[in-house]
This record gives sequence, structure tokens and C-alpha cells, in this order.
Amino acid sequence: MLMIMFVFVGQPLSLHASAKDNAMPDEGKLAIEMDPFNLSMFERGRLIGKAAITLTLVVEDQKNSEMIRERMPQIRSDFLGALTILSRQRFDVNKPINPDIVRAYLTPFLSHRIGEGKVGIFVKHALITPT
Repeated sequence: MLMIMFVFVGQPLSLHASAKDNAMPDEGKLAIEMDPFNLSMFERGRLIGKAAITLTLVVEDQKNSEMIRERMPQIRSDFLGALTILSRQRFDVNKPINPDIVRAYLTPFLSHRIGEGKVGIFVKHALITPT
């Protein structure tokens, strides 16, 4: 369950592409929209771009929704730290962000915080804007 939005370097353009399985989360499941993550990208101490990533958490079982909502500040903090590290290692202003890498990298942080398999991560928007 993953939707991909890429932006290629140069002029900010967007390209919508659906994931291998489904383009959208399953209908009827609770989707928790997260505020966008805005990351600065540096190379040798110089700002080279900005990355904006918007995620949606898809709750597999409604009975877990209250517990997940209570932990959203911690989840956001975990994700911000993880995305900052990931942006230094994997993001390149000359290439689009791979949403599969973002999802795979964040899943263990989410599983640690709320438990295995309770929530899916949906990359709604991923944009790199070079400076």
C-alpha cells in the first residue's frame, strides 16, 4: 500500500505513480495524516536543497487507533530523527526520493513504538527542491 509522488530536479515537477500492489490504502481503514516533514539537505556544510515528505499512517485494526493517536508526538519525533539521518545517507537532489526506502527505513521505528503490524506507512508526498 503505497503511493508515490516524485519530483525531479530542475524545475519542481511532480509525477504520480502507483505502487506495485495498490495506489491507495484500503478503503474503510483509518488513515492518520501526519504534518509534512521538511528537511534541509546539506553537503559539506552548504545548503543544497530541501526535502518535503508527507506520510499517512494506515491503522490495520480500529481498536488500536486511540493508542496510536496518543503516541503520535513520539512517533513524529522518531520519524523526524530517522528522516534526518536518512536524508544525509540516501537523498540526492539530483534523484527522486524512493518511497520504498522511506517506508522500509521508518517501519522499524514505528514497530518499536506501537508494536509490529498495527500500522502501515503510506508515503503520500515526497519532494526535493534544490537550492
